Amino acid sequence: MKEKIKKHVKKHKIFYSAIFILFCFSGLICAVNELQVTFTFANIYKLHNGVQLYSQNNVIDTPLFFYIGNIFLSIFGFNFFSYKLFAIVIFEIICLLSLNILRKLNVPIHRAVIYIVLIILPFSRDFYQSGANYNILALLFWLFGMYLIVRKEKYEINSLEQGLAAALVFATKQNIGIYYLIGLSLFTIYKYRKNIKTILKKIFSLYGIFIGITLIWVVILAIQGQLKEFINYCFLGIGEFASSNISISSGYIIFYSIPFLTILGLFIIKKKFKLTLGSTFINNTIFFLCFMIPSLLMGYPIFNGTHIILATFVSILYCTYVIDQLVGRMKELFNLKIVKVILVLYLGVVLIINLYYICNYAGMLLDKEYRFNYDNPFFGTSSSEELNNKIEQVVNFVKQNEANNKKVIIFSTEANLYQIVLKENNQDFDLPLLGNWGYRGEERVLNKIKELKNTYILINDEDMLKQESKTIKNYIRNNYNKIGEIAGFEIYFIK
Repeated sequence: MKEKIKKHVKKHKIFYSAIFILFCFSGLICAVNELQVTFTFANIYKLHNGVQLYSQNNVIDTPLFFYIGNIFLSIFGFNFFSYKLFAIVIFEIICLLSLNILRKLNVPIHRAVIYIVLIILPFSRDFYQSGANYNILALLFWLFGMYLIVRKEKYEINSLEQGLAAALVFATKQNIGIYYLIGLSLFTIYKYRKNIKTILKKIFSLYGIFIGITLIWVVILAIQGQLKEFINYCFLGIGEFASSNISISSGYIIFYSIPFLTILGLFIIKKKFKLTLGSTFINNTIFFLCFMIPSLLMGYPIFNGTHIILATFVSILYCTYVIDQLVGRMKELFNLKIVKVILVLYLGVVLIINLYYICNYAGMLLDKEYRFNYDNPFFGTSSSEELNNKIEQVVNFVKQNEANNKKVIIFSTEANLYQIVLKENNQDFDLPLLGNWGYRGEERVLNKIKELKNTYILINDEDMLKQESKTIKNYIRNNYNKIGEIAGFEIYFIK
């Protein structure tokens, strides 16, 4: 019986590895604070309710994430519970792609699973706890492109596959798509360095496929009347976004040194051990370097924990490969009983912690007193009674004044909490972040406010992302009458 179980597990090792990895991180996604994902969820929710991405909503990223999210939530339910499932699915695929890249680099599957749980999951905790978003989906497509290369015996580049992968990354997040193309071009040049004709043929064909696929959805945007606003939000506003939001606020910045230490180590190893460019380790290292270096640009301009993890994920994946090369030369280490015991205990603790969060979350949803049903967009949230009361107060204020033909603008990063309930949309005012308004956005939005009539505008000092416009808030305070406060907001009236 024992042998049958062993054979079964060995035969289906990918499946059981996937299940194990799933239970080693999904609990922490269940425990995520929903405020962190309100912005992206709201954009998909508005799209589902007929609000166009660019002409009616200040979305600053290419559209694929929102359309995939809309399809997923349309199937599983438009609520935060399904949105957490969406995040779990995305990150599970990222882990499986990482697992298979390591396997194709001849890392044994049991060790690859340990590296993912021991290194990649703890390293990327802040990243996957940020929930489903365009950045993690773009990383998924990036890793998919890398996997398509390493799965071939000699790392041959298939122009159709790579053109498609690049198009998927670009359609999810435009700047990350450009960085992927840079990495792909670098590796193509290295791979076919002895034949300039092959380099040109590969690059022209994969770029042609990339451009062809991209043009299809750009033409669709043009037909829908969204092209002008798409260009404004996604490209012309990049300068304001970069100049307004550059910051370094995380110790994770140290991981930026990995590619440069890799180059130094490569030089030393090559010189000391006289390895040639044809050796497996050197080839694998150069393959990773081609994608590692451009991936560092993903962190710019907001060098916080989440963006730095995004930018150095490929670097950490390379580190796990290097660690395995060292472990492979010290196999006796894994024969030590104490090491095996420690690893099993660690993996057990990780599993128990996540199972606790999953059970705790399930218990909350199944509680008879849980206030949201599955049809409510807030189903799956663990929001406090205080927040629920705040939402109720603001929503009632908006409804009462709209019934009296007075408009209400909530000029805050919290705005979408209320807009989800109201099923309304105020475009630039719902996500009033510098860099989210396109070319000369702050000036344009200020002019929009100056044109408002018979309108209440709500502002507060809480700036969750530290990107709100102080200039506009000061203008409101200095030019309009404050008539009171509600749920932490100052209320101003524009006659």
